[in-house]
This record gives sequence, structure tokens and C-alpha cells, in this order.
Amino acid sequence: MADFIPHTPRETQEMLGFLGLTSLEELVRHYPTDRTFPSLPLAGEGMTEREVLAELRGLAAKNAGSSKVVVFRGAGAYDHFIPEAVHALVGRGEFLTSYTPYQPEASQGLLQAIFEFQTAISRLFGMDLSNASLYDGATAAAEACLVAVRHTGRSILLVSEGMDPSVIEVIRTYTEGLGVRLRLVPLTEGRTRIETLREHLSSEVAGFLGAIPTFWGTVEDFSGFREALSAEGALFLLHANPHALALLRTPGEWGADLATGEGQPLGISLSAGGPYLGLMTASRTFMRKIPGRLVGQTVDQEGRRAYVLTLQAREQHIRREKANSNICSNETLLSIAATIYLSLLGPRGLYEAAAASHQNAMTLRRGLGEIPGIRLLHEGVPHFHEFAVDLPMDARTFSHNLLERGYLGGLPLSGPGRGENRMLWCATEIRTDEEIRGVLAAAKEILAGGNRR
Repeated sequence: MADFIPHTPRETQEMLGFLGLTSLEELVRHYPTDRTFPSLPLAGEGMTEREVLAELRGLAAKNAGSSKVVVFRGAGAYDHFIPEAVHALVGRGEFLTSYTPYQPEASQGLLQAIFEFQTAISRLFGMDLSNASLYDGATAAAEACLVAVRHTGRSILLVSEGMDPSVIEVIRTYTEGLGVRLRLVPLTEGRTRIETLREHLSSEVAGFLGAIPTFWGTVEDFSGFREALSAEGALFLLHANPHALALLRTPGEWGADLATGEGQPLGISLSAGGPYLGLMTASRTFMRKIPGRLVGQTVDQEGRRAYVLTLQAREQHIRREKANSNICSNETLLSIAATIYLSLLGPRGLYEAAAASHQNAMTLRRGLGEIPGIRLLHEGVPHFHEFAVDLPMDARTFSHNLLERGYLGGLPLSGPGRGENRMLWCATEIRTDEEIRGVLAAAKEILAGGNRR
């Protein structure tokens, strides 16, 4: 390995001198010397591969990782089943080390994979087209809002109060330097009412952004929204959980002009928060106005099917204020993972996963609602796979006590207007009946006084 260390002895001494040190040993002198660490035999008789793996798994099992914790939390990142084939295929060198496909003659495989991704996402969202993906769901939503502002030339954006708060903050960051005013449309019993939307509409509104489902897990009814917005010359934008679209009406069915989403539920690991996958779809009207890349299908001089980057010049992203966006890349590897995931499950498999998530969440919701002291929020409103409750104790303390019992419970929703006792729960298709019974028993024990510190 010494041959591959890039620093020369002179460079190493210069760096040490800058730090006020004389040797590399001084650099690590703060490490304790009275500790003993497990070691593997690196010389001598050695071990078989199976023995080494067993030893390493034993060491890894000592970590308090998610493998020991049953997850009942979502709020934008969801614990779904991912077939092993997703990791195996996306890890192939053709995908893992591929560069931007600017040269189509050398990138047909990668371009086809991206084209297939665009096709799958367009169909899932019920929209005319999809770009080649963006960084994550929040930035995709913000970029869609900027499309609305540029298209209409207006300075007010309406965003449903049911949007994920982190997404709202990203949109605010994108727009605050542009003189764009962000206004939240409040929810009524967990839903955005069209009467409330009309109260906020004016000739200055560029568009309205709604959520499928809301951050609270409730399912919106957007009947009449398209017509009300079009009458004022504003755009209709939706931000959707792609897993939910296997059960719920799609943005295209609601008449959305643009629709975005977070692609993490489509075969992408939680990965401590990223990297994730931004989804952006649009109606044909906005084909030349959305940011990011588009892969098109054509034929070569010999009439053979071919794929190319289309509608945007390579340099369009560095045209400063004339560019659609400053985003000049995407999450290609993750978009391919999502494509493989959707291909493996197919329409029926995705529907079954979404239906099982909904069923598990509703089983958990009913069970929590039967525990004395817990109050279910948004009664009578349909939910997908998340829901909120009011607890008779501090939600963070409750969450800590659950974690001690091996359960990552719902997200504590402390903050202005939310109270300190609210919690957002989630259950996906991988949660078992035994796990649901276990977390309900743990919740009962905690509220009964078993551990409420």
C-alpha cells in the first residue's frame, strides 16, 4: 500500500509542521493506550473466508444499529423491502463507474437505462414526461416552484400546510433571494379545502403545491383545484410519495401541471439520510422548461433504435440567469436502482407493497387508539401509511423509552402549533404482526408507568 500513498515524505513533514507536530505518532497521541481491542490474525495460520466473515459479523453485531431496532418512523424516509437483485445489478461496473452520457455512441446502455427510468416514473405519476432525476425530493419540489414562477412571471407561491416541513424550508431557501413570497395554505381537519385555497388565490399567485399524502399521512381530495387555479392563471403542482401512487389517484389524474417526489421508497436504502433521488414529472407544455436532463429515443443512420440526450444543450446549465436551473447533474445510479426495483416488483407487486403498508399502518393506528390516554388525530380522514397521535406525556421521552425496548417509534412533532405530545407514526409492508403487537405492548407499559422518565 505504501506505493499508493500520494504524499511524499517532504509533504508529510510540511503538513505536520503546519499542525505544530514533529511526527505522525504525535498526531494520534490522544488515542488511549490502555484499551484492548479485538484483533484478527493477519499472519501465520490465518482463517478461512467463512471464519473471517463470522468474526466480522460478530463484531458488527455489537453496534447498536438499525438491525436491532424495529422501525415505525417515516416522515420522508421509509423502511421498505429491497430485493437483493437491486444491489447486485446496480453495483455492476457499467452503472457504478459510468460517467455523464454526453457521447451517445459510447453510452447507449446507460442512456437506455435512464430512458427506462423516465418511462417508469412518467407512468407511475400519470404524467406526460419525466426528467432524468434530480438530487432529492425537496430540491425537485423547489425546482418545480421555480418553473411556476418563471412561467407566470408572478411572485407568490402557495404551499399546503400539509407539505413536509423540511421540503417547505428548502423551497423557502430557493426562493427567498428572488423576491418570491411563500404563503402556507392551512389544513382543516388534516386536509386542504378548496374554499381555503380560493381565499388565497389572486392575480399574483404563480402556483399551488399540494402533497400526496400530507406530512400527517392524510389523503387529500383535490377535486376542483385544477379549475380554480387555471381560472387565476396559476399552475397546479403536486409532491407525491411514489409508493402511495400505487393506491391513490396520480398527479396526472388530478390534472397537475408538474409533479415531483422523493424516490427513496423505490428500492433505495435509508442510508442515514442520503443520498436520495429527486423525481420530476411534467405535462408536455413544460417539456422545455423543466430542469435536468432528458433522454430521448430516436434512430441512427441505419434505422436502428438509439438513445440521446435531447432538447437541452450540454452547456445550458451554465448560462447563469438564462438557464432553467443551476442543477447540471442528477442521481443516475439511484435512478437506475429505482428502475430495477420497479421492474422487479411490477405494477402488481408495487400495489401489493403499498396495500400491505396501508393495512399495517391502520392496524397499528387502531391498536394505539385503544390504549388509554392516546388520542388519534384526523379521525374520519383516510390515511396512507402514516398517522399522528396525541400522547398523555412528552413525545420525546416516550420515544426514548420505546427505543430502550428496541423500537424506533413515531417522530416527535414538537414545535409551534404542534404541542410537545404529538407523534407521527409509520408502518410499511415489512412490519410483521408480531412487531406491531410488540410495540403496542411496549407503549402500554410505558404509559402505565413502567418507564416515564
